[in-house]
Amino acid sequence: MTWVSFTNVSNWFQDLNALPHVQEIELRGCDLGTFPRSLSHVNFTSLTTLDLRYNDINSTIPDWVFNITSLEFLYLGGNDLYGFFPDSVTKLTSLKALDLSWSVFQDGFMQVAPVSNLCKLQILNLRYVPIKDVLANLEMVFSGCLRNSMEELYLSGTQLSGSFPDWLGNIKNLKSLHLSFNSLCGSVPASIGNLSLLQHLYLRSNYLNGTISKGIGQLKSLVDLDLHNNSLSLSEDDLANLSSLKYLDISYNFIELNKSDDWIPPFQLQSLSMYFCQIGPTPQFLKWLRTQTTLRQLQLSGAGIKDMFFDRLPSSLEYLDLSYNSLHGSLPASLGNLSMLRSLFLNSNYLNGMLPESIKRLNGLTDLDLYNNSFSLSEDDLGNLSSLKYLVISYNSIYLNKSDDWIPPFQLNTLLMEFCQILPMPQFPKWLRTQTTLDELYLSNAGINETIPNWLPSGLEFLDLSNNMIDGEIPQFLSKLKYLFLSNNSFSGNLSPRITNTMPRLQWFDLSMNNMSGEIPFSYCQLRNLEGLQLYENNLSGVAPNCWKNSSNLLLLDLSSNKLIGGVPDSLCNLQTLESLHLSHNNLSGPIPLCLKSCIELATLDLSHNNFIGNIPTWIGESLLYLKTLSLRSNAFNGSIPQLSSLPYLRILDLSNNNLSGMIPQSFGDFSALKSTPAYQCCYFNNNTLYVEDMWLFIKGSEIKYTTSRQLSMDTLIDLSNNYLSGNIPEELGNLHGLRSLNLSKNYLIGQIPWSIGRMKQLEVLDLSRNNLSGAIPSDLTVLNFLNRLNLSYNNLSGRIPIGNQLQTFTDPSIYAGNPNLCGPPLTKNCTMNIAKADEEKQNEDSYESRMKTVWLYTSITLGFIIGFWAICGSLLLVQTWRIAYFRTIDSMFDKLYVVVVVTVTKYKRKLRCLLLEGSI
Repeated sequence: MTWVSFTNVSNWFQDLNALPHVQEIELRGCDLGTFPRSLSHVNFTSLTTLDLRYNDINSTIPDWVFNITSLEFLYLGGNDLYGFFPDSVTKLTSLKALDLSWSVFQDGFMQVAPVSNLCKLQILNLRYVPIKDVLANLEMVFSGCLRNSMEELYLSGTQLSGSFPDWLGNIKNLKSLHLSFNSLCGSVPASIGNLSLLQHLYLRSNYLNGTISKGIGQLKSLVDLDLHNNSLSLSEDDLANLSSLKYLDISYNFIELNKSDDWIPPFQLQSLSMYFCQIGPTPQFLKWLRTQTTLRQLQLSGAGIKDMFFDRLPSSLEYLDLSYNSLHGSLPASLGNLSMLRSLFLNSNYLNGMLPESIKRLNGLTDLDLYNNSFSLSEDDLGNLSSLKYLVISYNSIYLNKSDDWIPPFQLNTLLMEFCQILPMPQFPKWLRTQTTLDELYLSNAGINETIPNWLPSGLEFLDLSNNMIDGEIPQFLSKLKYLFLSNNSFSGNLSPRITNTMPRLQWFDLSMNNMSGEIPFSYCQLRNLEGLQLYENNLSGVAPNCWKNSSNLLLLDLSSNKLIGGVPDSLCNLQTLESLHLSHNNLSGPIPLCLKSCIELATLDLSHNNFIGNIPTWIGESLLYLKTLSLRSNAFNGSIPQLSSLPYLRILDLSNNNLSGMIPQSFGDFSALKSTPAYQCCYFNNNTLYVEDMWLFIKGSEIKYTTSRQLSMDTLIDLSNNYLSGNIPEELGNLHGLRSLNLSKNYLIGQIPWSIGRMKQLEVLDLSRNNLSGAIPSDLTVLNFLNRLNLSYNNLSGRIPIGNQLQTFTDPSIYAGNPNLCGPPLTKNCTMNIAKADEEKQNEDSYESRMKTVWLYTSITLGFIIGFWAICGSLLLVQTWRIAYFRTIDSMFDKLYVVVVVTVTKYKRKLRCLLLEGSI
């Protein structure tokens, strides 16, 4: 036996006697979980290849592997190997290829240094092995014999950082170099040009910048060049010598078109990717593309091309992506010459008109995306596209001109017709009944005004009919459905309790914004695959069902804006995967149940507009550490505000319209997520399910419905208005540099407006009205450049309203109403007259104070003299012994003073006499 290969470990043979003579063992993707113990007892003598890749092996590498000294190829990648890399690898002196990708070795590559002694090693694969900042050690490894033997080096995703390693140019025989997905910065050194045999160079997703190295332009053997997602600038000159180039990816970089329109490149590309590549000086089609007769794949999405459709594209194209540009005009007839075309993406441009007749010749087309243009197309345009599987015509117009019995030549898998104007009548295309392979159908916002027909393809797994005028019954015949979106239609009646029988695979069900009534059936809790249930804005009544114990996959539950009563169902506490819970705008009551602290994955908790009572639980700030949005608005909560600043991701906090008392915690200045500028964070749940969250927020004086994840992730808000809060506004709030809306109105706050609010640079809304604030308005508010809504009315503020910058734009005097001591624009009260009057009053006040101080001064002196005189003289008159002692002391002091004076005068007389005698001599 010379070769053994298994893809199923259950086929593993029992006879081990034949193994010593086997030359190759391949156990790839068998889910072994550990190294095969049976192999550890075999004394291999001829084995040259051991392939155990992708087996989820979670352990260290056993010694028996390194005792197989005949090994030439050792493939252990795609497992979870860990521990120290064993020095015994040096035993494998015949090794030519070593694959350890996706392993995590302690101390990183420091322990892989023994491979430097494997002088026959040609292939080293360390993809996604954390190496981390040890380029110097890598240089040491490749300074010996490996420098001459190495041909393929895979270091993608190894966390390398710093400048591009110059010493790589010394590995003369290198043919493949993979350094993608690292943090290499700066420019590529010219020494890369020494690698004359290099065929594959992958530098994708680093931080390289500046002009492309001239060394790359010397690599005449280069076949693949991937510079995707850097900040490099290159020109056509840099490509002029790459005669072997076939695959070029310069997406997310900058290319300068410096060649004339008749330039003929030395290469013949098969694939060119320029996704979101800046084309200068004029964003247009590269004219030399017409010379690329072997080009099969062209990706120019997001390149900013402002041009008509290029009518001289290579006929060899199989994949063409021109989406997200500024192409305008109509499609040329020459499009039909691309007879090899399989995929055509023209979405998000400014193309218009009818599709050319020649498009019917593209009978090999499988993917057609015309999303978001202004095309007018009919079923005739699709008549010959027999291979079509993926069709996107959203945001266009389609004319249904075929009879109801028309049978298309294609069998679609996916059809998107969102926001599509269906003419002459907005209805379901009748030919959908023939699409037996259709599993995704998007018809939202298409104006459809009819009931759902019972002939829709039964194999549908994804159906989006939201935002139409569809009525009638909810479909019960689509047993394979996983995702059903029916929001904002005209469905009415009770919810069907048969859903577990008719749609047992349902994972996401959105029936929000309809006219459904009655109670929520318990059968909804029995959908074991259910991840999202959205029933908000209906007329559902009764108690919220308490049957969620077995809904272990539930990520989102939105029952808001109904007429539900009772409390929060205790069974929800079993859902440790629950990320979003919306129960707002109902008639729910009672306290928040303690067991809800078990829902540790909660990111959104919205219980606003109900009748909940009691204190806000302290465990919210202790257990729900992933919380981003907390809204308890418009309930009957009382007590003080608990410690919440330990929630590192909290961005929206609304506790308004309750009975909360006490002071605003100083710790509110410690919210981590509010200290920096908010960034877009899209919401992906498990299994890559994209969830678009709907929620009502009170911003800029009114409640606004937020209907996208982007809005919710970008906005930051603290609303504590309409409570019984007292004390000062904490200066620590100034630390919240990323806060956009702060509402503390309708409380009993005192003191001055903190100057630190001027540090909240992202603030757009500031409402401090109807409190007892006093003092001047801080001039620091003038630096809030994004402020567009301000309300300081009905306080006790005084002095001049600050002038300058953003405050100049607030011309409505009502925002300062109820502060009688404020003056200056936009108020009519003149600060000059007010200041003069204040000065006069101050002078009168100062004069009065001066007179009073003088009276008190003389009064104090008189009283002091009287008290001092009688304290001494009275004592001497009344006590004889004190009087005798006093006068004796006076006599003694007089005698001493007399002696001192006489001695001093005599001393100075003698000095004077001496000076006179010296002067006479």
